[in-house]
Amino acid sequence: MNEYVLTINQKEYRAEVSEINAEYALIQVNGREFRVDLQQLGLGKLMPVATMAAEARAAAPGAQPAGGVVPAPAAPPAPAPGDASSMVKAPLPGLIIDVKVREGEKVKAGQTIVVMEAMKMENQIQATTDGTVKKIFVKKGDNVAEGNAMVEIARSDMASL
Repeated sequence: MNEYVLTINQKEYRAEVSEINAEYALIQVNGREFRVDLQQLGLGKLMPVATMAAEARAAAPGAQPAGGVVPAPAAPPAPAPGDASSMVKAPLPGLIIDVKVREGEKVKAGQTIVVMEAMKMENQIQATTDGTVKKIFVKKGDNVAEGNAMVEIARSDMASL
């Protein structure tokens, strides 16, 4: 459990992070537990969305974050009906060693698309479906957290059935 002392408007609050993953963190502030949803901003960086600021104000009446609340970036658009794509996500935290594909390249299910180092081992991350690489979210040297999007694959018509 990680412990922190937060100073908000010259008042100190004790905070403990009891659990954190790619989607949320469980944080106790002065004995009150909050579930804080996390949203990826950039690669390998997790940051609380605006709801954390609201919950922090509730735990610390009168407190305001410096510069006000910065709204979370808009979520990526939901796939349109018939837009079949598959997101390949990091299975665990690690370092990107190599990206084996380019945007627009056709791939087959099981083909290695990213090589990452995690837990002192080299991991071959494979395409989950046949299709075309629509978007690459990582590059060599990037650190990724578990669940970070790495590659989006637009599935071929046959793979969408």
